[in-house]
Amino acid sequence: MVVKDIIGVIYAPHKTFKKIAENPKYLAILIIIALFVALQIVYNYDYYSKVNVEQTLPPIGQLSDFTTTNATQWITTSGTIVTKNSENYINQTYYGNNSLQLTLLNSNNLSAAIEQFGYTADCSSNGFTELNININQISPNIAPQTGILTLYTTDTTSNYFTIDITSMLTTNPGEWNNITIPVGTLEWQSTGTPDWSKITGLQLTLTYAQTSDITILLQGIFFRGQYMTNLNLFGTGTLMGYLTFSIVLQVLAQWIILAAVAYIIIKGLKGTNVVWRNLFVTIGFTLIALVITAVLFCLISFTLQTVYYPYDLIHGVVDYSPIIDAVSPSSQVAYESITVATNTYIVLNYIVNLMMFVIQIVYITFAVKAITGVSLIKNALTFDAETTEQAVNDGSVSEFSYKKSILVAICTVLVSAVVIFLLQYIGIL
Repeated sequence: MVVKDIIGVIYAPHKTFKKIAENPKYLAILIIIALFVALQIVYNYDYYSKVNVEQTLPPIGQLSDFTTTNATQWITTSGTIVTKNSENYINQTYYGNNSLQLTLLNSNNLSAAIEQFGYTADCSSNGFTELNININQISPNIAPQTGILTLYTTDTTSNYFTIDITSMLTTNPGEWNNITIPVGTLEWQSTGTPDWSKITGLQLTLTYAQTSDITILLQGIFFRGQYMTNLNLFGTGTLMGYLTFSIVLQVLAQWIILAAVAYIIIKGLKGTNVVWRNLFVTIGFTLIALVITAVLFCLISFTLQTVYYPYDLIHGVVDYSPIIDAVSPSSQVAYESITVATNTYIVLNYIVNLMMFVIQIVYITFAVKAITGVSLIKNALTFDAETTEQAVNDGSVSEFSYKKSILVAICTVLVSAVVIFLLQYIGIL
């Protein structure tokens, strides 16, 4: 009988909602909610298994650590003046509002190192693949004769990897240049017994052909290139558990809000024979609209290709246009690939979301018409005798027309959507 009512809402809503309104029961709604939650879990698992987000070290939000927060940790050639330059820096959200300035007078060699990060960077086969450095060689106005980068491992300066990056430093002296150096490759030379899974410090050494005043700026130094899904990052069980709780909370909130809004509107339109329990259960059956759209979401998730979001294209942003010009060239290329890979999915997602509102309006229309036309005798005997008796005496009770029911349904869905949005905005949902 319960399953029949659920199926009946789909293929014969007019008759089924009449039956539900006169004999409201909760079991079917619990089944509807369980179906919706299960479908949402399937959808989210598939979705989050395809979306990969770039990890960095220092973590995103702390990418200025080496050049701002921990600037005092730098060990430099004797006589080097280490300061923060708040006038000449890359105005990029994640890099902070200054660069690290290293100035050494009358010399041909400048060395700067952070021997201990305070944490370990895993640059093995499953870890980070690149080291990002932004450098501006203010003076001398020529490229260095040699540039050597060193990565220390296992909390010691005795075991390290080195690589010659001279060729990467030959362009545009006096301007900001982004250097992306692959790590964990055979191009690196090893000394001692270094371990790519335990990178704990770095050193940059620049040597010039002639003695001069040396000034360089550094910014945005971090490891990158490791991509992980949220399933990998948080653990499948933990993420799915959190999502289950969140989905249940949101669907229950939507049920209560839809019923409360509909109740207020109907009462405002003189629907005096409406009893809360009847309406609450009847509106609960309209959640079948969520089940229908959840099935569609599961289907359209198959159109989503595996995508990789760079650190500066945070996953979940609706519109990247205000920031796309400020991100790195490689991220702009990635953005184009992401757009191609997700375009079909995004379009179908919008269509299904629109369908959800339309289907909700249709079902709530039938629910409102049914609830306002519930037998007065039935109400008087079982639920709210005092209210029903008054309604009978003053002759104000009448079943809402379809036009009036549609109006109530539209207002209910729109007002509920606004209320839910506000609750999500302030962090309650």
